[in-house]
Amino acid sequence: MKQKFARGLIAAAAVVGIGAGTALAAAPASAAAPADLRMIGGVNCQFGAPGVPWQNAWTMTRWMTVQNVGGTTMPGVWMQEVSGQQKYIGDLKPGEVAWAQQIKTVQFGCFPASISGYTWGAYTEDLTNNYGFWYNINSF
Repeated sequence: MKQKFARGLIAAAAVVGIGAGTALAAAPASAAAPADLRMIGGVNCQFGAPGVPWQNAWTMTRWMTVQNVGGTTMPGVWMQEVSGQQKYIGDLKPGEVAWAQQIKTVQFGCFPASISGYTWGAYTEDLTNNYGFWYNINSF
């Protein structure tokens, strides 16, 4: 009788151990989303406050930069303005925006203008948001 009880206890412990091992092995993988670059930018007109010198009274700013909207770091990021500047950004962490390395032009006056560009990094990614075009014609 004692031997049957011991065998039953060992069998129950084995079933519990196998069940626990299966539950741990079946846990879902929690991999981070891949890196994904997105261009952001704009064309804005600013009117100076009273007392501002005339050369700063009415300015237009054209700017664009890149953001990593993915879940992992994107190494070797570059940004290129169409027919304009090119900048090396470096590594972009998830959610990071390259504000310090943005392409920016400030001009006197406010007239119809645009800025466009694209970005790329070291890894393959979704290219549908790697190009941007911004204009200010609708603000007149």
